[in-house]
Amino acid sequence: MTTPDRSGAVIDGRYQLDKLIGRGAMADVYRALDRAEQRAVAVKILRGQQARDTEAVARFQREAQVQGLIRHRNVAALYGGGITDLAEPYLVVELLRGTSLRAVIKAQGSVHPSRGLSYTWQALQGLAAVHAENILHRDLKPANLMLEPSPGPVERVVLIDFGFAAFEGGAKLTQRGHVVGSLTYLAPERLRGKPADPRSDLYAMGIILYELLAGRPPFSGADDFELISAHLHDDPPPLDVAAATPIPPEVVDVVERALAKDPDHRYPDAGAMARAIEQAATVVAAP
Repeated sequence: MTTPDRSGAVIDGRYQLDKLIGRGAMADVYRALDRAEQRAVAVKILRGQQARDTEAVARFQREAQVQGLIRHRNVAALYGGGITDLAEPYLVVELLRGTSLRAVIKAQGSVHPSRGLSYTWQALQGLAAVHAENILHRDLKPANLMLEPSPGPVERVVLIDFGFAAFEGGAKLTQRGHVVGSLTYLAPERLRGKPADPRSDLYAMGIILYELLAGRPPFSGADDFELISAHLHDDPPPLDVAAATPIPPEVVDVVERALAKDPDHRYPDAGAMARAIEQAATVVAAP
């Protein structure tokens, strides 16, 4: 049964729901007015049956716990949360007015290398803040990177959707043997059922950077089994051939290291990958 649109309702006597702006598999997202702070926010409400599902509620609570720890311009801010009058958990988060990186790639295909490097560098700044709290995102993909209008030449990149995030060494919300995340961006060790670490998130960032530069991800398949096999065994197609714009070897080197099958051969952390991007950017011609 479709959950009714609650636009116009007031949550906890404070959040005036203005318009339904998103409807995902688990939750509805509304643009709202925080009447106490007099600012526009987004209110994410766990929907109907999901609000009575123990695992869905636990994942929602984990998302709040993770975002509540991090204050960084490249990570969506959490302002609060609670339970609605219909016993639905809700979160109040930063209202993002831009578009997703996925939408940009779908509309434009590849982007100029200088822009792709800037997007990736910014995402890595946010990811470094996430990892500093011993948290893994585990679902990095273009749909979870928002581009916000900025006074500078390039939009602000904001990491969103921490529903699959996990604390390193913490309790898992998924059954043993069940892999979460989008297959296109999953690191080989995760597909083998081995523990993830921050370098698994860096592999996903390497896939995203490749996709930004080439207009398509490096690995694909007719079905999930072929895609998994490609992640485990295949080398990515040469980026300097796959991309429409010439890619300097320094940039190719960054992508190839991030996509190493063995985590020990990748960058040790998000900061190291960001510094490599800074260096590579010095040889990229302006658009």
